[in-house]
Amino acid sequence: MNAAGARQETGVRHQKTWAAWAAFAWAAVFAAVSAYWALGGTVGIDTVGGAIADLVHSGDSAASVLAWVAVLMKVAGMVYALALIQRWGRVFPRWLMLTGGWGATVLLIVYGGAIVVVGALVVTGVIEAAPTTDMYAIRWHLFLWDPYFVIWGVLLGIATAHYAKATRRG
Repeated sequence: MNAAGARQETGVRHQKTWAAWAAFAWAAVFAAVSAYWALGGTVGIDTVGGAIADLVHSGDSAASVLAWVAVLMKVAGMVYALALIQRWGRVFPRWLMLTGGWGATVLLIVYGGAIVVVGALVVTGVIEAAPTTDMYAIRWHLFLWDPYFVIWGVLLGIATAHYAKATRRG
């Protein structure tokens, strides 16, 4: 039996993998930033602002714990993206992979999108910011941190759609 026949027989059809690899890489870049902060790095922490930056500047160990939680979540997203395209990912039921993929896609896009919209409204003056608002951090969130979630969600959604098509029976 040729390779195409073997893939067809096992239910693993040829699929596009670029989106899953892009979702993996996208998460890896931001996991590395979170790991840097978890290990005590402070460069760029002011771009995050708010309570997290305050915790880091005060030396509170909770900042490191939060950063490690972020690292673990991003690494889980990396592994999930690979599970969509790697043979070892086929050990999970299709319904579970699709539920996880579409759920994460919606969560990332809605979360990131909502924060981007609010940030844009604050920066443009449609919503009046409190006098204590850190506009420096708001701008960084608007142009980097929050679109990150939207882009990751879009990449994961495309990867999930590719997975759905590649694993469809019949």
